[in-house]
Amino acid sequence: MNSFNSVFQAELAAINFAAGWALERNVKIKVFSDSKSSIEAIRSPKVKSNFVLSVKDNLYNTKHLVSLVWGKAHAGNPGNELGDHFAKIASSCGADMSIHAPYSYVKSL
Repeated sequence: MNSFNSVFQAELAAINFAAGWALERNVKIKVFSDSKSSIEAIRSPKVKSNFVLSVKDNLYNTKHLVSLVWGKAHAGNPGNELGDHFAKIASSCGADMSIHAPYSYVKSL
C-alpha cells in the first residue's frame, strides 16, 4: 500500500484477503474488524467505489464461508490489540499491494 491509501482501504484490503484465503481453502471463518465504516460499506446497496464493489463481489463468491463481525477499537480486547500490532508490522514489511488512491486524495492534488 502507499502512503496515500486510507485506513478504510487497508481494512477493506484485509477483509478481501481473508475472503480469498477462505475461498482457496474452502473453510468457514469469522473476520473481526474494528472498522465499522468498512463493514457498513460492504453491507450498503448504494456504494459506488470500484474497490468496495470488488470486495463485495469477492465476499459474495465465498457464499457463506465468511462472516464479518464488528468489535469496538481500543476497548481492551486482546484479540483486537494483537490484530492492530500485526497490521502495523504488515504495513511496514508486508507484501506490496496496489490499491488506487482514494478520491479524497486525488481531489486534494
